[in-house]
Amino acid sequence: MRKKGISISFLLFVLFSLMGCATTEKMYYWGDYSTTLYAARKDANDESLLKHKNTLENIITESEKRNLRVPPGVYGELGYIYFRQNNNDTAVKYFEMEARTYPESRVFMERLTQAAKTKNTKN
Repeated sequence: MRKKGISISFLLFVLFSLMGCATTEKMYYWGDYSTTLYAARKDANDESLLKHKNTLENIITESEKRNLRVPPGVYGELGYIYFRQNNNDTAVKYFEMEARTYPESRVFMERLTQAAKTKNTKN
C-alpha cells in the first residue's frame, strides 16, 4: 500500500516539474514600463516623463519587431502624454490606434480625441 502512495506522489512531482518547463509565448512586450512609470509618478519631472515616453515608444517599436500586439493602454497613454505637451495631432493618432487595437476603449479614446481636436481649434 505504501509503494502505491509513493509512486503516485513521484508521478505527480514529475508531471508538475515537466509542466514548469513548458514554453509559453509572450503575449505582450512590456519592456521597462513599470520602472519608468513608477519613476514618472514618484518624481514627476521632465526627465522622468521623457524616460517614460521613450519607454512607451520603445514598447511599440519592439512589439512590432517581435510581431506582438502592443499592450493595452500603451497607445492611449503615449497619446495622452502628447496631448499634455500640446502635440494634439500626434495625440489623436495614438488615441485612434488604441481604439483600433482595443475596441473596448473606443468610447474613452473618442472622448480624448474630441478633447484634443477641440484644444487644436482653441489654439
